[in-house]
Amino acid sequence: MKWNRAVLAGMALTAVTALMFIGGCTSTSSRADLEVQSLNGGSTFYSDLINTADSLHPYIPVDNCKVTFANHPHDGGAPLAPGTGFDEIVVDHYHVTYSNGIFSPVDGGMNVSIPSGGTTDASITLDNPSEKAALLGTITSTVTATAKIDFQGYLRTIGNNGQRVYATAYLTVQVDNFGDAVPLNP
Repeated sequence: MKWNRAVLAGMALTAVTALMFIGGCTSTSSRADLEVQSLNGGSTFYSDLINTADSLHPYIPVDNCKVTFANHPHDGGAPLAPGTGFDEIVVDHYHVTYSNGIFSPVDGGMNVSIPSGGTTDASITLDNPSEKAALLGTITSTVTATAKIDFQGYLRTIGNNGQRVYATAYLTVQVDNFGDAVPLNP
């Protein structure tokens, strides 16, 4: 009888430990937080429809925006040491939508690693240049929209992809045929 109780107690302890470990990896419990610290340096993004600074070589600019990500331990504790597991977040996808539908939604892939307690800069494309070409001649004044940008990634474990992480940021975008002598975005 004593042996059976010891085995049952050991099995119960193993089950509780397994539940605690698995519970830490669910989508409702996070070990680290993904933060978008900055989009376009905190400034409005100016989407120029066409660049005619060189009249022999006009072109439709591609709208790339700088993003600064941060990785914070969820519990507010000290950052984790590199190589310890759960020490970095990898952002692997983004989705852009516009408040007024000036541009179609954009989906893009990424492969950006943010160390625990650190920051990393990346760049995303905000729209499809062919849609900008279609707007030439149809816009008579500056159009202002809010771009909602959803980022997705995962908390890297040792040798595995861990729990998914998400962050959303908003960017004011102005669309027009702006003057082409000076770069518009930082």
